[in-house]
Amino acid sequence: MEKRLYQTVLGDLSSENLGHCQPHEHIYIVGTIDQEICPLICMNNLPLSAKELTLYREKGGSTVVDANPLATGRDALALQDISRLSGVNIIATTGYHIPKFYPADHWIWTAPEEELTELFASEITDGMFLEGFYARPTVRTDSKAGLIKAMITKDGLQDAHTVRMLTAAGKAAAKTGASIMVHTEGFDELAMIDLLAGKTGVDPASILVCHVDRQVEDLKRHEEIASTGVFMEYDTITLFQFHNNADELRMLRHMTDKGFLDQILISTDPETDRMKAYGSKVGIDYILEHFIPLMKLCGFSEEEIRAITVTNPARALSIG
Repeated sequence: MEKRLYQTVLGDLSSENLGHCQPHEHIYIVGTIDQEICPLICMNNLPLSAKELTLYREKGGSTVVDANPLATGRDALALQDISRLSGVNIIATTGYHIPKFYPADHWIWTAPEEELTELFASEITDGMFLEGFYARPTVRTDSKAGLIKAMITKDGLQDAHTVRMLTAAGKAAAKTGASIMVHTEGFDELAMIDLLAGKTGVDPASILVCHVDRQVEDLKRHEEIASTGVFMEYDTITLFQFHNNADELRMLRHMTDKGFLDQILISTDPETDRMKAYGSKVGIDYILEHFIPLMKLCGFSEEEIRAITVTNPARALSIG
C-alpha cells in the first residue's frame, strides 16, 4: 500500500498504522441543544466512551472517525484522552452538521462563506477549537481535525444556507487536501457532488457520501452515485429500522459485483442505544464481532473484506 498521511487527535499517522477503520462513528458529545430533544446523543461520559473504543480495539479495531464537527458537541481534548485511554486512533472532523444541532440564532447561520472556509481550513492546518456552540470559537487546541463534515437535508440544494455552508466546506477541503464527508437524506446527492467538484474543485475521490444505505431497494441509485467516483459510506449497519443484515449484505454484494468494491466503506453511526458501554447489547465493535463473519458466510473473500475495512478507508481519509 502506498504510504499516506492521516491527522488524528494525537498527531500524524501513517498508513501502516491505520488498520481496520470505521469512518463514521460518534464517540463523545457534550453541550449541544439537540441533547435536550434527543437523549440518545448524550454520550458525555468520558470513561464509558473510552470503554466503548477499548472493546472495539479488543475485537481488532484500530481507527475511527468521530463525525461530530465544530460547535456540535465536539470536544477536542476529551477525544485526545479517549484515544490515549483506549489505544484507538481517532480522526476528528471540522465543518458543520444538520440544522437541529444549532439554535435558531446560532452564528453559523449568518457567518459569510469566506469566514467559514477559513475557519474549517484552520481546524485542519492549525488545530481545533474547544467551543463555538454559543459564540464564535476563540480557544484553539493543538489537536487537528483530519476530515471535513458537511450535510444536505431533504431540501437539498434548494436551501441557501446549505449551499453557502457546503461551498465553504468544499473550498476548505480543496485548500487543505482533506476529504469531505457529506450527510445525505436521499435527495440531491448528484447535485451535491456536482457543486463540490465544479464550484469548489474537490476531487470526487475525496468525497464520502454518508447514509446511502438508508435505502437498500433502489440499487440503480447506488450505482448512479458511485459512478461519479465518490466513496459510498454504508454507515447504518446496526440501524435495523432502515434494513436488516440480509438486505445490507445483498446491497454490498451487488455493488461489489458491479465493480465498485474500491469505493465501499462501512460503519455504524451510533447513538447510545447502540453502544455497549452505555448499556446496549450492540456496540461499535458489531462490524468486527458479527457483521464481518456474516460477510464471510455470504461469500466475501478476505481480500474484499480487507479492501472495505482497511484499504478503502486508507485511501478515503488521507490528507493531501
